[in-house]
Amino acid sequence: MPLNFNLQDQYYNLNDTAEVNAYIYDENEVPVPQEWLATVTFIISDPNGNQTTQDGVLVGDGHGYVRYTNTTVIGHYTGIAQFTFADGRVKSSICSFEVVDFFNPPIPTSDQVIGELVWRKIEDVFDSDEGGPWLRDMTLDTFSKDKMPEFIAEALFDINQQNPPTNLNSGYFVNTDGIPTQDAPVLVEGTYLAVILHLIASYIEQPDVVGGQVAYENRRDYIQRWSQIYEIEMQRYMRWVALFKRRFLSWHTHGLIFSRAGRNFGANGGFSTYGMRGYGGY
Repeated sequence: MPLNFNLQDQYYNLNDTAEVNAYIYDENEVPVPQEWLATVTFIISDPNGNQTTQDGVLVGDGHGYVRYTNTTVIGHYTGIAQFTFADGRVKSSICSFEVVDFFNPPIPTSDQVIGELVWRKIEDVFDSDEGGPWLRDMTLDTFSKDKMPEFIAEALFDINQQNPPTNLNSGYFVNTDGIPTQDAPVLVEGTYLAVILHLIASYIEQPDVVGGQVAYENRRDYIQRWSQIYEIEMQRYMRWVALFKRRFLSWHTHGLIFSRAGRNFGANGGFSTYGMRGYGGY
């Protein structure tokens, strides 16, 4: 039985009591009957990694509950609910929630800003639980906007390696007050493309429709659908990156003009042998 996930996002204000729920299912994704369960214990970790262990209560079929009061740190809390069965087996389910300060929110980091903007582009593309993709049902608790910043490095690598080479980080695209700059869409789009590739890979193995009496939902064409979106977005991204990188070509272009005459002028009017051959024709 795999780890199960609570799909409902829960938010609590700083120092409030968090009412944490967790669920355990059988191999057919049916809640385990309450009479099969003996106890449930919650192990919850705050954003600093400090763990608290609390005994919970069983309140229904496959349903455990606990009141958690150590909400003294802003951020994402993760936990494990360990269900002990009447026959001695122990199986776990993942739970999580968010603690925020509604009246004094911290200034987000540049990675958080970019991640939030990428998540806005993708958060509403999933189907409902009843007819939705396996990805949502099984991984939404780990594949969420909190995971978006993990893909930023891929986008930055691509942007920095395109001519002319640069050494930019996410702070270039977000002001210190947490407001995106006018160039932020370039990094958002690049990160979005990295996320789409992740989604395509997530649908590599999907059940096909088999049998006549029992039918399984066929989602294999999700790969083709996401690939189509990827191609459309890639065309726009490449155009944006080319326009964005032009500003870094100003002094290189000056050198290129003089190289036509066989020599380059240096910054102080002298001569330089540095040319533009390494920049792919820019």
